[in-house]
Amino acid sequence: MMKSVIFRSKLATLLFMALFAFIGSNAYSQDEKIGARLTLEYVKVVNENSFLKLAAIFKGEDGYEPCQNLNFTIYKVEVDEDDEELNAEVKIGEAMTNFDGKAKFIIPAEFITTTNDFIVRIEDSEIYEDDEETITVTNANMEAAIVEIDSVYHIQARLFTMDDEPIAEQDVKVGLKRLFGSLTVGEEDSYTTDEDGSILVPIQEGFTGKDGRLTFEIVLKESDDFGTIIAFINSDIGVPIKDESTFNQRTMWSPPTKTPLFLWIVPNIMLVGIWSILLFLVINLFKIYKSKIYKSKI
Repeated sequence: MMKSVIFRSKLATLLFMALFAFIGSNAYSQDEKIGARLTLEYVKVVNENSFLKLAAIFKGEDGYEPCQNLNFTIYKVEVDEDDEELNAEVKIGEAMTNFDGKAKFIIPAEFITTTNDFIVRIEDSEIYEDDEETITVTNANMEAAIVEIDSVYHIQARLFTMDDEPIAEQDVKVGLKRLFGSLTVGEEDSYTTDEDGSILVPIQEGFTGKDGRLTFEIVLKESDDFGTIIAFINSDIGVPIKDESTFNQRTMWSPPTKTPLFLWIVPNIMLVGIWSILLFLVINLFKIYKSKIYKSKI
């Protein structure tokens, strides 16, 4: 009987210690979650869509590193029209970071209003601490076109609110879209909108494009009030690219089926010549060998 009591006492002690260790390890793991640093950018592409660019990094042993496969939850703050102090958070979607710790979330059109408040949260992550970042932007628009003034092409752009009020004193960049980036158009890096919310930028001559087609981009970059707004203009005012490729001709850099004729003829003549000499030497050696055998028999 005494042994049974001691066994039960030891068993209860072991179970209590295991439970304590489990709770302690959970508490420790919660305390050891990584703190992420979030950045947000609101981008509107005129006549296409609006989206949020998200990025997250954390401080590791070798410096700041991207937060990979981190899930974000995005909310839109809906404000009551009658009482602005009353608001509600509406979940509009989720996004997950890629290998570089970045994500893109396209905002559904029904959630775009005149003033937009978005909240991006890290929730219930097993690795990263709960956190959130907010962004508030006013919806604005941009219209752009190419006009000809005194035989010179210009890009004319206008920035305005959804109530058609001009937006002045904003720095706008104008560029020519290329494969690996944007080429600056005009003499300045950026142009400030006037009281009408407009800019007028001359286009340099000599821009080349396939069949003369060019794509210009007009960008309001990371405005505190309006975020990033991008407008594209497609035109055919460029200089057509002349195809000077010799790919299908018999040149040194052509495919094997288009090898230059001299590279076929000369090496083969040399090979035939070398093998002919070797064959001639072998025949002569064979004749000398036979003549020696013949003399030895005599």
